[in-house]
Amino acid sequence: MIINNNQNYKPMKRLIVLFFSALLLNLSSTAQQVVLHPSGLKQAIYHDVSPPLREMQMLKPGANGMRWENGEIPNNFLPVWKKQNKFAGTDIDPVVQDKMGWRAPLSTIANFDGIAGTAGYTPPDENGDVGLDYYIETVNVSFAIYTKTGDLAYGPANLSTLWQGFPGYHGSDGDPIVLYDHLAGRWLISQFSLPNFPNGPYYELFAISQSEDPLGSWNRYSYEFSNMPDYPKLGVWPDGYYLSANSFSAGALNWCGPLAAVLERDSMLTGAPARMVFFQKGPYEESIIPADLDGPAPPAGTPGYFAMLNNQLRLYQLHANWVNIDSTTFSGPYSMTPAPFDDGVNSIPQKGTTRKLDVLPKYLMHRLQYRNFGTHQTLVANHTVDPEGTYQAGVRWYEIRKSTGDWAIYQQGTYAPDTLCRWMASVAMDGDGNIALGYSISGDTIFPSIGITGRRAGDSLGQMTFMEDMVINGSGAQLGSERWGDYSSLNVDPADDHTFWYVNEYYPITSQYNWSTRIASFTINNLPVDIDECPVAAIKTQNLLNSFPNPFTNTTSVKWKLTEPGYVSVKILNLTGETITQLANEYQKAGEHSAEFEASGLPAGVYFCQLVTGKTIKTQKMILIR
Repeated sequence: MIINNNQNYKPMKRLIVLFFSALLLNLSSTAQQVVLHPSGLKQAIYHDVSPPLREMQMLKPGANGMRWENGEIPNNFLPVWKKQNKFAGTDIDPVVQDKMGWRAPLSTIANFDGIAGTAGYTPPDENGDVGLDYYIETVNVSFAIYTKTGDLAYGPANLSTLWQGFPGYHGSDGDPIVLYDHLAGRWLISQFSLPNFPNGPYYELFAISQSEDPLGSWNRYSYEFSNMPDYPKLGVWPDGYYLSANSFSAGALNWCGPLAAVLERDSMLTGAPARMVFFQKGPYEESIIPADLDGPAPPAGTPGYFAMLNNQLRLYQLHANWVNIDSTTFSGPYSMTPAPFDDGVNSIPQKGTTRKLDVLPKYLMHRLQYRNFGTHQTLVANHTVDPEGTYQAGVRWYEIRKSTGDWAIYQQGTYAPDTLCRWMASVAMDGDGNIALGYSISGDTIFPSIGITGRRAGDSLGQMTFMEDMVINGSGAQLGSERWGDYSSLNVDPADDHTFWYVNEYYPITSQYNWSTRIASFTINNLPVDIDECPVAAIKTQNLLNSFPNPFTNTTSVKWKLTEPGYVSVKILNLTGETITQLANEYQKAGEHSAEFEASGLPAGVYFCQLVTGKTIKTQKMILIR
């Protein structure tokens, strides 16, 4: 949640700030690793077991909480402690990917609308996770439960629905997170509660399902904080649920530093009293985020990891000891130097309006995903950068590895394949080592939209080798606020450890607060028959293929541009690679061409338009909806 501090400093004041910021960074980056002991121990002030969710009254979104008069759920931006990390001797990001990948676009499996903004606020803080049978989405006011085919199983309901009958205040005040604990087959939903905002005390609420079934009963917990625990993030780990937050002082909301904590997972799974051990870092530190486990458990005794972004990537370790709390430690940082980046981008243009959108470039974005492959361990992370110093937003992503030695950056890249802005991303790796990336896209010529790309495990390092695919093309701009995000979520299905699920926001119409969310699933390796990656020769061509609208109901216009004359085939394929119709099969001159695809007699679903000319193959996914 955010109250935007004024950053329009006078030049001399900014120079002074930057000087001392650089000094602080230099001192901290050369410091030895420090081992901290707990700042404190908290017991849940309340805990109980809810009735089965299916038996509770479903509260409508907006019926409780949401006391923000200007329609913006606050979030306190961090002070600018560091200067922009400009590139050394060049104006170009040294690891920028400035062209699309050469493989055919990824194909979504499920692709459906999630929760819509009907309560008149922004941002949605959209996120979700997937279990064996369900997908759960949470936004700042609401949550909803879906089957994996997109059918609504519950909701959308106000988050306060979960807390009915629970002692104390439990309004829907924001910054929710939902995670699936695949080690236990349980769901975890959290949100904070701010009954006296901006004054304290403040509360963080947690609900853990008693089974795989989210419509059953939940173990509920409330923890009290004297500082506001802003922008909380969570991670699943075998010995605890790990929590990070940005601490701000009561009333004045001054920056106090990042908080790292671990909750007693074993007790929370049984509904017993549960402790929280926490470490409060100082105001010279920046925001941190905890690692979240996918796949096999880490080696026995592995600490929970936290990461921080400044001019370096810094890792911290939290060793939990529930037998002897005083032996619990928080140590670090272990610093890794990434390729230089410019984090100076601070606003995103959108079509049809001068209203710009927020970026949050100082944050590592949700999630910091962890995997154990046996021979090595991985962390994947991302943040937003300016790849050419032109205030364009691109996504810097990392794969960090640890085998027998220390953690090190194994590969990194900045995804900025054209002049559009990409930001508010989430990155994840499947059980085969393939990496996917989801993000928002916007610019002067397009409305905010949702895109995905990816790479196979053996592809060239630092490259997203799949052509960008659109989960959905936005058809409206946000007018009411600059706030966007504040995060999105890419997760991996525990049923196969292979299918990615992504959720982000877009606008179906230009409006103040009428955002929608979109949920999509896809895989990296399982491409449809006869729709494989383009040959290498296609990389050198500038032939274009596009369709609009997409998704569409009955008719869409397919357009292509040829750089030279030649024989052209344009056809529509279904998911099995079967030809549905041929739009062009002839010799055509260089230039722009178009044809209408009329699909009124076809079932809803995913189709592909394939352009073949000479040695070039272009493929675009199209979604037919009813």
